[in-house]
Amino acid sequence: MLYETQFENIFDANDDIDLSSYEKRVKEFLTTLREKRKYGNNRRKFLYPYLQLPSERDDLTEIRRTADRISKRFKDVVVLGTGGSSLGAQMLVALTGEQIYVPNGKARIHFPDNLGPHTMHQLISELDLGNTHFLVISKSGGTAETIAQMLACFSYMRALVGDNEIQNHFTVIVQPGKSFLHDFAVKWRLPIHYHDPDLGGRFSVLSIVGLLPAMIVGLDVVALRDGAQQVLNRMMNAEKITEMAPAMGAIAVYELQKNRNININVMMPYECRLTGFSNWYKQLWAESLGKKGKGTTPFSALGPMDQHSQLQLFLDGPNDKYFTVITVSSKGEGPTIDSMLIEDKDFYFMAGSTIGDLVEAEADSTVEALGERGKPIRQIKIREINERILGALIMHFILETIITAELLGVNPHDQPSVEYGKNLTKEYLSRLHNVNQTISVPGANILPKKGAKKASSTNKGKVK
Repeated sequence: MLYETQFENIFDANDDIDLSSYEKRVKEFLTTLREKRKYGNNRRKFLYPYLQLPSERDDLTEIRRTADRISKRFKDVVVLGTGGSSLGAQMLVALTGEQIYVPNGKARIHFPDNLGPHTMHQLISELDLGNTHFLVISKSGGTAETIAQMLACFSYMRALVGDNEIQNHFTVIVQPGKSFLHDFAVKWRLPIHYHDPDLGGRFSVLSIVGLLPAMIVGLDVVALRDGAQQVLNRMMNAEKITEMAPAMGAIAVYELQKNRNININVMMPYECRLTGFSNWYKQLWAESLGKKGKGTTPFSALGPMDQHSQLQLFLDGPNDKYFTVITVSSKGEGPTIDSMLIEDKDFYFMAGSTIGDLVEAEADSTVEALGERGKPIRQIKIREINERILGALIMHFILETIITAELLGVNPHDQPSVEYGKNLTKEYLSRLHNVNQTISVPGANILPKKGAKKASSTNKGKVK
């Protein structure tokens, strides 16, 4: 087992939950997922491409080639994308931790996924653009924030390296067909990798969208997919509902909302490197399930930090929350606390312990405290955090999400209200510039100039 799940104050507190009826319904749903589909010259084993990806290996060669091309030449890589085009990659890259020093052969990677004028200007100003590569990701090819970022960066880079060299500083991931991003990339001869049109952004982390940044920083993407495959196999082959951890999680959410009016799902890992996982989960859950007045609200917390900000609310506030606490075995890990430096008897308890000892004790105490207060809680225990474990968690929550959607009766793969908001943004910005049909974006009308001279190889440096 890559992880272990334990429920408290949910199934043991309600004898009325008929798991046998859920077992029949979930098994029927899993059968529909096995529907084979033809895709190009290949046949998929599953209805949805994100369930097929864990077993794929043929695509990794091309992704590796691109990752090597980028990482061997550039010191910095900027991922321009938002939502599912960024959160999955951030989750994976977070496994490397907060790196003060980046070893030789690996590039620093940046995710300016929240559009802001100051942060964009600061990033562009401080980067050594001559040694920077931009990875532009938008499935639709028309995400306004990503297009605006790309055009701004393109203008700076073009002024620095010239028209003939600029294609070496950009790589594009976009679905086939006409779109602003696709047409722009073709016009400027930027390398293009195609995004599967059937693969939603929030489900795309195990594709090139997540794996290319992961490879650039040196992660083992085969182990990542292996972990996901193990969870998928166990789910599809389980005989009993109690052996289907993602299904049990979905049932818990559904029953808690229906019978106890619990509408908030708190995701609280006790591991800094899982902060990105919580952010990815929030989008996956909210955008997949929040439809037709249905769904529950995902909420993130981080232990032990949020014991000093939110735990008071969790323990003594409204009974409207379901807690998932992810604990990582960390006993004996990290720096040791020197007992010779402790003279206050109130702190003797930590003498000789490691930082890992303290974190593990705090995690266990939080789980116990929540349980004693009668709060519905699920503890997910993992021995360590690595690519295989993270892949397992990713697939677990993908399955839990789509099973919950089945129970709620909503489509987990669309986001109609998000599209409505995007259209309003275009309308408001058009009004601002008194344009009727198109948005005027600085740099949007840049075209290659005939006879443009190639920038000197010494023409590299920071933009001021």
